[in-house]
Amino acid sequence: MLHSDEDKSNVVQLPEGVTPFIHITQNEFLGRKHKKLKEDDIAICECKYDASDPESACVERCLNVITNTECTPGYCQCGATCRNQRFQKCEYAKTKLFRTEGRGWGLLADENIKAGQFIIEYCGEVISSEEAKKRSQAYEAHGLKDAYIISLDANHFIDATRKGSFARFINHSCWPNCETRKWTVLGETRVGIFAKQDISIGMELAYNYNFEWYGGATVQCLCGAANCSIFLGAKSQGFQKYNHVWEDGDVRYTVEEVPLYDSAEDDSLPVISGTSGGNEQTKILNDSEGSTLKLEPSNTTCKSFNIGSGSTPKKKAQRLPKRKVKSSSRKQVNDGDFAKLFASKEAREEVIMYEGLKNEATSKLNSVYEEIRPTIEEHGRDNQDSVPTSVAEMWIEAHCSKYKADFDLCFSVIKNVMYPRPATYTTAAGPSEGGAGPQTTNAEPKLSEGGVK
Repeated sequence: MLHSDEDKSNVVQLPEGVTPFIHITQNEFLGRKHKKLKEDDIAICECKYDASDPESACVERCLNVITNTECTPGYCQCGATCRNQRFQKCEYAKTKLFRTEGRGWGLLADENIKAGQFIIEYCGEVISSEEAKKRSQAYEAHGLKDAYIISLDANHFIDATRKGSFARFINHSCWPNCETRKWTVLGETRVGIFAKQDISIGMELAYNYNFEWYGGATVQCLCGAANCSIFLGAKSQGFQKYNHVWEDGDVRYTVEEVPLYDSAEDDSLPVISGTSGGNEQTKILNDSEGSTLKLEPSNTTCKSFNIGSGSTPKKKAQRLPKRKVKSSSRKQVNDGDFAKLFASKEAREEVIMYEGLKNEATSKLNSVYEEIRPTIEEHGRDNQDSVPTSVAEMWIEAHCSKYKADFDLCFSVIKNVMYPRPATYTTAAGPSEGGAGPQTTNAEPKLSEGGVK
């Protein structure tokens, strides 16, 4: 078997049966060159190497490591001892290519790997989203069912089909021992495979593809995990909407098999939108044929194109028949009613003030969301790479303001409940028997719905 750390040349000797490809250890860009990082944009950490402290050479406490940014050679004070240049130096874990049972080729650990350790970079050709679609269609036309294409950011993809690293052989698992992480290296975004847990020598490496299903043929998952979702993309919104899976314990149904309850005394059974592991296969409502493009994101917004037969479904998922549902007797509390609970005028005014601040914060948050909603709808998910930094900062600020307003309102209500302020007595002006002048009435205060009068 071939060890991935033994050969760094472009062409490697592969075991018999592996489709030939060009082995590379860094991304190649189609249509442009690598970015030339400006000196003002270089992130410089504050680490200083101490021979008595091995952890001082740019490890977990390094500001660059915390922000997933590799140190730039010549600008790091640790010099050659810097340990935060793993992508640049190809500091991969030892891995081995092997033949799996029924799942093609895979990659296993050829040494003990610690949790959090960098294993290998996912390398390939960096292409645009338009080029990715063209290539996937071309691969399908040539009979290639699986294309090694993942998402780099909102507009670029990494295609490891013709050129790539051995990370292309890592299989999917619903219970993975690895994960993908994005790092900034010399101004470029790169994708690495990292260990989620300690991995013993001889164990197969796997990460969750988070396959996004957009129609066409379904692909059965063969990972064998206890929590296996049975099909790739079974937890994606498109799969659930079209196939409309509903489950009750270990029993799974499609929409046509969901048991209905007509009793007015019982609540209707909920439709579960997610799917979980089990041994029962889900029946698929798919009667169309042809071909389509499937997008497969990883757990760090990486996406993969997977080619298969089938076309995007044209008919909508069937809906459950309307039936009487027992209404809930639980009442919602209106924030505007809080102020009426207090006898003190000062307490009522304070609560009303915080209610106003909460409403303003809510309105601001909704306004910011409307600003980024077109981007979210375009990409089908909340993708931080597709939102401008200024808008993201506005979103975070609006969220923080909303949380603060909620806290201030709740604190004001609790404070005035636990430590009520004394009620205010009314004063009346009028003549007394001995002369004219204002006097305080001795009558008991009158209570009204709004408080003390």
